[in-house]
This record gives sequence, C-alpha cells and structure tokens, in this order.
Amino acid sequence: MNFILASLLLMLLVSSLSPVQGILEVYNTNLRCKCVQETSAFIPLRLIDRIEILPRGHGCPRKEIIIWKKNKSVVCVNTRAEWIQRIMEILKKKKDSNSTTSSV
Repeated sequence: MNFILASLLLMLLVSSLSPVQGILEVYNTNLRCKCVQETSAFIPLRLIDRIEILPRGHGCPRKEIIIWKKNKSVVCVNTRAEWIQRIMEILKKKKDSNSTTSSV
C-alpha cells in the first residue's frame, strides 16, 4: 500500500513539474538579441516604412535598430552608422517639438 501511495505521489510530482518547465521556456525565448547581422549601408528614407528601436536589456546587451522597408524586407542597422544617428536626431527633435505643441 505504501509503495502505491509513493508511486502516485511521485507521478503527481513529475506531472506538476512538466508544465512549469514549459512556461519558463516560453518566457525565456525572447531573452536574446533580435539582430544577428547588422548593416551600415544607407537606406533612403523613401524606402523606409517603419523604424523600431529596441533598448538594451532583456538578455541583449546592445541597442538595436530594426527597419521595415516598404518592400516588406527587414534590415537591422548598425547603431553607430552616421546616417542612422542623423535620422535618430531628426526624429527626436520632431518628437520633442510635437510634445511641446501638444502640451500648450
């Protein structure tokens, strides 16, 4: 009788640990950098559909800039490229000017 009870408890313990491991795996899948390869090549503004800036953290030690082009391709850009730094300054100034006008 004790053997059956111990076996049932062991099976219950094993079955309860399995879903927890699955949940942890789901939460840990995004703990890495999105960009494997970056480019410094200039991308004309007329070809850019969207820019996403990912700050450091969540398992990635560097800031990442991802550009979606109008032809649906996705490009990771080197954050130290001079042209992207200029675009980021322009976007920051534009954001700052919009926030000051909207608060008045």
